[in-house]
Amino acid sequence: MLTHSQIWTAIDTLAQRHGLTPSALAKRAGLDATTFNRSKRQGADGHPRWPSTESIAKILAATGVGVDEFLAIITSEPGPSHLPFQFADHLTADAFDDEGRPQGAGWDRIEPLQGLRGYSFAIGLACDRFAPAYKQGDMIIASPSAPRRRGDRVLLLATDGSLMIGELGLETAMQVRLRGLSGEELPAHKTKDIRLLARILWLSQ
Repeated sequence: MLTHSQIWTAIDTLAQRHGLTPSALAKRAGLDATTFNRSKRQGADGHPRWPSTESIAKILAATGVGVDEFLAIITSEPGPSHLPFQFADHLTADAFDDEGRPQGAGWDRIEPLQGLRGYSFAIGLACDRFAPAYKQGDMIIASPSAPRRRGDRVLLLATDGSLMIGELGLETAMQVRLRGLSGEELPAHKTKDIRLLARILWLSQ
């Protein structure tokens, strides 16, 4: 059975293999540049949104990839050979590209988790700002490509470089609302002011 995450990861992988971002792949296929954006991968209610068969057919035609090859990407794509790592207090908005992938200098590399799929990164906490849930010395692995649902713990990096960790509330095309780790409602963030929204997959304490 194919999963939502497998399909989207395969699209990301197809783009990467052709030296493209998902947005550039969409444009090459004659689709709107936002077709494969992270914000399009979930509905306003937090439920997974699947790409259409038409959009998949168009990107296969644009790249010359057959259905069998695309299915092989879906079912046998290996996990990453390493994880980008950086301390949280060194993170800036330009540390990630438009798809949430780490970019630029300053990233170290660590061994990935077994079974990890999609693209992920690790950050180390150098202070107790998020205590008691997350403390100095903890390492967090997060992924912007992993499906998100209400109640998931997420990491949000704003375009001004401010970093937040909280529970996902409402996520729409226009805004994201988080709850603090103590359950308090936090002010809404406009999507245009968000550089990165990544689901927390794992915590080392």
